Amino acid sequence: MSRTIHRNFPELTDAESARSALLASGFPQSCIKLTKHTPLPASVPTSTVGNILDALTPGGAAAAAQARQRSGAMLTLDLYDEDEQEKAEAIMAGFGARAA
Repeated sequence: MSRTIHRNFPELTDAESARSALLASGFPQSCIKLTKHTPLPASVPTSTVGNILDALTPGGAAAAAQARQRSGAMLTLDLYDEDEQEKAEAIMAGFGARAA
C-alpha cells in the first residue's frame, strides 16, 4: 500500500539537502517532489478576510505578517512500505523537517 507524506522545511536549502540525501539513500527521484513556498496572489476577498484575521491575531497585523513569511519549502514523498517511511523520516528530520 502506498502512502504520501509531506514535510515542511524552514529554508529551501534544507529541503534541497534532504532531497539529495533521500536520493543518495536510494529513494527514486520520481517519488520525491520539492515545492517552494510562495506567497499567494492578493485579491480583494482574501485581503479583506486577511485584514480581519490580522486584527484578531495576538500581536496584531505585524505578528500576522511575520507568521506568513514562509521562505522554505515542502517535500512530498510517495512511499510503499513502513521501513521506507522510517528511513525517510530519519533523513528529513536531520535537515529540520516539520510535519505539514
